[in-house]
Amino acid sequence: MSYGFLDKAMIFIAVLAVCLLLAVSIFSGHAAAQSAAVDDTTKLADQIIDCAGLRERGERLQCFDEIAAPLVGIEEPTTDGAGEALHSFTGKDDWDSQVLEVDKPWRLVWQNQGSLLTVELRSEQGELLDVIGNQIGKGGGRSESLDPGSYTLAVRGLGGWRVQVVSEAEQ
Repeated sequence: MSYGFLDKAMIFIAVLAVCLLLAVSIFSGHAAAQSAAVDDTTKLADQIIDCAGLRERGERLQCFDEIAAPLVGIEEPTTDGAGEALHSFTGKDDWDSQVLEVDKPWRLVWQNQGSLLTVELRSEQGELLDVIGNQIGKGGGRSESLDPGSYTLAVRGLGGWRVQVVSEAEQ
């Protein structure tokens, strides 16, 4: 089949029109995404300003923690039938706790949003007692039941995480 000059011109114009429509569609989607990013940034700035305005230190810290948790990919923890959370920590990458006094049987519950998480149980003096949490990839878990005492936790991670010291549920 042979195409004449006008047929070739019409095909060229049709292809050009489709390309232009595609370019406009992509550009408008990009502009909408940039607008959404600006709106998210503005919303985040407003939330930070609101938190900074809180007078009570604990309330202010909780407010900042609530803002930070989604930014590092941490969802609200579930204790899956365990007792109350005695201590809760959220962070990213490596972190070492102060001495934790635990006066009843407990376990560690964790949630990892990064590629690796290991939680070491250490004595008050910093001696390694055991590795009580280990997670490769996203996910969560819990340790075996642990005895009351004075401990520190050493979190070694790549990415965002949350760990909780949870009292054992009454049997």
